[in-house]
Amino acid sequence: MKNLFKTLILLVIFMFSINSSFAFSAVKLDKLLKKTDLNETATVAISIRNADNNAVIFEQNQKKLLHPASSLKVFTAYPSLEVLGYDYYFKTQFYKDSSNNLYIKLGADPLLTSAQLKQAVLKIKEQGCKSFKNLYIDDSIIDKKEFAPGWMWDDVINPYTPKVSSYNLDKNTVKVNLTQTSDNAISASVKSSYPISVISVVNSSAKNEYLDINRYNWLNPDVVEIYGNIKSAKTVEIPVSNMRRYFIHTLSKALEDNGISVSGTSFASKLVPNNAELIEEISNPIINAVPLILQNSNNLMAESIYKLASAQKYTATGSDELSTLMFKEFYQKNGINTESIIVKDGCGVSRNNLVSVDWMTAALNMLYKMKDFEKFQDNMAQPGDGTLLNRLLDLRGDVWLKTGSLSNISAITGFVKSQDGHTYSVAILIQNFNQPQADIKKFEDEIINIIYNR
Repeated sequence: MKNLFKTLILLVIFMFSINSSFAFSAVKLDKLLKKTDLNETATVAISIRNADNNAVIFEQNQKKLLHPASSLKVFTAYPSLEVLGYDYYFKTQFYKDSSNNLYIKLGADPLLTSAQLKQAVLKIKEQGCKSFKNLYIDDSIIDKKEFAPGWMWDDVINPYTPKVSSYNLDKNTVKVNLTQTSDNAISASVKSSYPISVISVVNSSAKNEYLDINRYNWLNPDVVEIYGNIKSAKTVEIPVSNMRRYFIHTLSKALEDNGISVSGTSFASKLVPNNAELIEEISNPIINAVPLILQNSNNLMAESIYKLASAQKYTATGSDELSTLMFKEFYQKNGINTESIIVKDGCGVSRNNLVSVDWMTAALNMLYKMKDFEKFQDNMAQPGDGTLLNRLLDLRGDVWLKTGSLSNISAITGFVKSQDGHTYSVAILIQNFNQPQADIKKFEDEIINIIYNR
């Protein structure tokens, strides 16, 4: 009886110490939030839960629907990978039928490069294929909507937000070299034979370095204007305006360079017939794209696998609508209601996305208990990786986080293994602020450190 009483006393003391620790952290967080002036002008939403028992540790504005930016990638990449699998390969395949027609079946491979395309054409030549009757392209794997709903018109010139299609090639961008000439001027040259014109009004200046890049799609989508000052030579990436044309241009040049001719119809869209023979294939493993999504926040990779997963799941042409259906079915199946949120793309760029931090931590805790979550977590950013390259460096090995940034929007979500031995899910969404992004990121880091040191 004495031993039982002693055990109960120790249990009460233990529970009290845990609750005191929770309260202590909450006091620190509350003090931090009162100290900042962010609450006066911006919306700061925070949700922190115990990942093991789902207990709420701290919350503020937890139900408000806000823009998740790229933190959304955690929640779209997981169901995409569940469908595709970590052993999935993006494939670009070349077929020949009995009438000597060449078919290229596109795989919307976000890792595909011009070098790989040229090498495949060379291998076809080495098989003795010198001419074809017709050349067709099967581009049916995903739809032809190059931007998801809610993407902004000025995103078309952002190299981090290229268009997405079956014709993915070279990150869907071309490189422009800005170099200093002998008379101290700056010249621009395109590192591609793709027909794009660059108007450069860039000066050499050791002060006030900046670049402003514009493309007026309603006038001429293949003319780019670059203004500004640079201190030294630079290479900038420009999103391709017409990816089909870029792909065909690169392929045509590879065929020409290898002396392969096509006598009839060229590049018309057509499905590969069942009796066609596979003669060459380019493949890239999806596992190479996963860290680019979760660590480097690559929008092209995220959007491509999101659509490809819906294509595979429903045996149809991948689309935004089917991807949204896949997303909802996955979370509903696993007990997370999606009726209160809006998700329109796979990368978080769409301004139509709306989620709450309460939903995010609930979803994180569900994912945390999935049997293969460890593999997913291993690909998430830790301090020193990708978008966390210079953040929270003393917490490496104890935090796995996904950041997000858009104009006047900042986000961070993931897991913190604190000094009390528990793992906590955290979601922070901050928007409508006018302070520098760097200051907001420091504020987020303060919150993460409080959770870790609790």
